[in-house]
Amino acid sequence: MASGFLEFSQTDTGHLSALQQDLHRIGTGVNQLALAAKRGRIDLARDQWEAVNELRHELPGMRSLLGQVVAERRRQGRALFRAFLAGEEGCNG
Repeated sequence: MASGFLEFSQTDTGHLSALQQDLHRIGTGVNQLALAAKRGRIDLARDQWEAVNELRHELPGMRSLLGQVVAERRRQGRALFRAFLAGEEGCNG
């Protein structure tokens, strides 16, 4: 639930932060899996390699997009808050 001025609530912020951390952990795990396969520690079938490579390609973009969403919401919230303050100063000034 939003706390006002387009900022995320503490709960939403916590969920988004956890999601960013989860995506990072998944990416780390995928990279470790790929490294183990390249070093011959595990065997991956062709379709498994394709899935690993697709994840390695897509996860950074997902993390970046999530970060952009959070940053844009924050930017919009700050702009709206500044407009609100300017309106308050105009009414009181």
